[in-house]
Amino acid sequence: MSTQAADRAEASAAGRPLLDIRDLSVSYHRRGKGTPAIRDVSLDIRPGETVALVGESGSGKSTLGRAVLGLTAVTQGTILFDGEDITHAAGARRRELSKSVQAVFQDPNGSLNPALTVGQTLAEPLLVHSRDERSVVQQRVREVLELVGLPAEAADRYPRQFSGGQRQRIAIARALVMAPKLIVCDEPVSALDLSVQAQVLNLFTDLQRETGVSYLFISHDLAVVRHLAQRIVVLYRGDVVEHGTTEEVYADAQHPYTRKLLAAAGVQSAAPATP
Repeated sequence: MSTQAADRAEASAAGRPLLDIRDLSVSYHRRGKGTPAIRDVSLDIRPGETVALVGESGSGKSTLGRAVLGLTAVTQGTILFDGEDITHAAGARRRELSKSVQAVFQDPNGSLNPALTVGQTLAEPLLVHSRDERSVVQQRVREVLELVGLPAEAADRYPRQFSGGQRQRIAIARALVMAPKLIVCDEPVSALDLSVQAQVLNLFTDLQRETGVSYLFISHDLAVVRHLAQRIVVLYRGDVVEHGTTEEVYADAQHPYTRKLLAAAGVQSAAPATP
């Protein structure tokens, strides 16, 4: 276990959640009328833990992820990160938070500038947030490329020269380069072939073991999160309808919607079906 992972394991043992979302609501306003996207959602994530937020398209799961990242305004409720209220953090504080809170999205092209080499893309946040010498920055770029299973010479190539799975690895490397405490993963494997999905999911697991990073892992597919998440929160039309450990949700799902998601994933819950 790395020193970074050991430090986060110690923080976890101390008992305070890394991310603590309390009674969070977000509404979108159109033509002067508010439409709720999520209502009174609460969840927490501890250091080194993965919590999966699962629901179909339109359930509000990506809205919650964007609220954590400061990309969507919060209507009510609080978001605590490492004990600090970041619900309405903006400007300089939000930029500072980006060192500790990063994201991986479904489409890696959104975070990869086609005009920059991979090395330039990975070095950019380091140059913005630190005063390290270029040799130190280049060494960190090589380290994160190795972490995600890419050769050092990948730094000299452009995103278009890689496959979709490799580009997602580069996007993960970009999220990792500042050694964040939390990564919001918004459907990060849904656009990949099944065989590549498995490889990238295994990569997420290996990276967590190595670095101690926490994940808020957003997915529409319960099968995807089964071996990755320690806990699952099920969101339906903006409301939390079920939450528990992964074992509890798979073995004894209580809500009909959760059982529907399990059936779609090819899993039969032990709980009886609703007549």
